[in-house]
Amino acid sequence: MSEGVISDRFGQWLERRIPPSSSITLNQANVFIFPTKVGFGFGAFIGLLIIGAINYQASLVFALAFLLGAMFLVTILYTFRNLSGLRLELAGARPGFVGEDIEFSVRVVRPSGRGREGVQLGWPGGIPQWAEIIDTEADVVRLFVRATQRGWLEPGRLLVETYYPLGLLRAWTWVDLNARALVYPKPIFEDLPKFSAGKRDEGVLIDPLGSEDFTDIKAYTQGDPIKHVLWRSYARSDGRDLQVKRFTSYQEPRLWLRFDDVPGGTEERLQRLTGYALTACRQDREFGLDMGMSRARIAPGVGEAHLEDVLRELALYGY
Repeated sequence: MSEGVISDRFGQWLERRIPPSSSITLNQANVFIFPTKVGFGFGAFIGLLIIGAINYQASLVFALAFLLGAMFLVTILYTFRNLSGLRLELAGARPGFVGEDIEFSVRVVRPSGRGREGVQLGWPGGIPQWAEIIDTEADVVRLFVRATQRGWLEPGRLLVETYYPLGLLRAWTWVDLNARALVYPKPIFEDLPKFSAGKRDEGVLIDPLGSEDFTDIKAYTQGDPIKHVLWRSYARSDGRDLQVKRFTSYQEPRLWLRFDDVPGGTEERLQRLTGYALTACRQDREFGLDMGMSRARIAPGVGEAHLEDVLRELALYGY
């Protein structure tokens, strides 16, 4: 039987035994316990003591063996009790970019009474963290999972375990808190695309020698186009006052980030658009997003909330 089949069957069994929930309380139905290697060695040592006590009829050795055996049994209770009654809740998840460690916050709440210590939480492939709930009733544990692709990151089942108090036994469980976080494309930072020229009464002046919008008259300077010279005025001034017409062109102050105008494949385009959006927001520029025909179009705006809308659209493109 292959490892994949075993993993699939175990996952299906967990789905039935511990169904997904945003808040889970640990109890005898969802906590497992088993001796560690040290625990097995400890048990073997007790067995050797008993065999030696029988052979040599040593009462003190019997007493030591029974004392250690009783300690092992009490340890089972304490190890299980360290997890039993804990309530796990998903406190939040922060979005991030591909290649970053995405942060999830898990709130661990203990029941009233004795504190809990030595509880470890972590997702497969992540760095486990400790929860020490001794002087407080709850602790928020920050866990990190590396994002490898854009879209929704679902880390799966969370491993919660403890070896408290002696390391002879391991109590653990796998819980699914329905955790997920949004992962944005990894940005490629480049210069912002140029504005498309426009001719309107509002906007930013960009070309004093521009197209067809007459603005005013100014004195001639070297380099001005000859076709803009006011020859009649020059003639009336007896050649003393050479003037030219001044034309301007204006550009739309809003920056449009258009998917179809960005070079590269799909993922590269999304990465470039992500970089443009971050740069425009950093520069307090008003910008919008146009993902092409029959796709999303976000009106121009400014601010962090607008940036999040744009990044969300880029992260979920094609989903």
